[in-house]
Amino acid sequence: MKGRRVSLDRPTDTDYELIADWLGPASQAAVLTADAGEYVTPEDLKRLNSTGQIRQFAVRTHDGTTVGTVNYRQQGPVGNYAIGGAIGDPELWQRGLGAEAFDLLIDHLFHARNAHRMQFTTALYNKGVLRMVTRAGFVLEGILRDHHYLDGTYHHAAIWSLLRYEYYDSLARQELRDPNYVRPDVIPESAKAQALDIMLGHLKHPRSETSIQLLLSDAEAEALTTMPGAR
Repeated sequence: MKGRRVSLDRPTDTDYELIADWLGPASQAAVLTADAGEYVTPEDLKRLNSTGQIRQFAVRTHDGTTVGTVNYRQQGPVGNYAIGGAIGDPELWQRGLGAEAFDLLIDHLFHARNAHRMQFTTALYNKGVLRMVTRAGFVLEGILRDHHYLDGTYHHAAIWSLLRYEYYDSLARQELRDPNYVRPDVIPESAKAQALDIMLGHLKHPRSETSIQLLLSDAEAEALTTMPGAR
């Protein structure tokens, strides 16, 4: 998955080490994402990813530098996901890298994995993520009172969600605003049309073999052998 500034890739062993540092209790990124509080090892992350409990992606700039991570996990019925992540280095915050990484993840889940609902939770002291999520069209579902503890006091958290039809409505609005906008299709519409033409041409060819044609041929042959006088 590739955007204008970052791409989402499978994590390497080196990436897992970076992600473990970013999610550890001493990390400023973990404090803002409210993931601080207990140590996580690279082996833990790799195991969770390989079993599908939490799918991790490495966020990389186009020069190959890993700058952050995004993740998703199924939450509730099939088609419902919780997402999260962070840009690791504070010097790279507020540059739009995290917003684009989340856009790529959301596109992947809705547009390629048939997701129905996306959920995101953020602490109410994280102004950067709050600014991003409110601009992205997520709907505020509720407040979790005294959910996070930081700097000697409790802080509320907010739960946000985005439904499938809301996602596609946002794509339609983007197309109206920008004539050059291209939907995040994995395969271009032109290639899909060409593939369909190949299939139609095959079906129209008199010597093409399909399961239906073979079945009809077998039925005709059997009928001939069971006709009176047939040998």
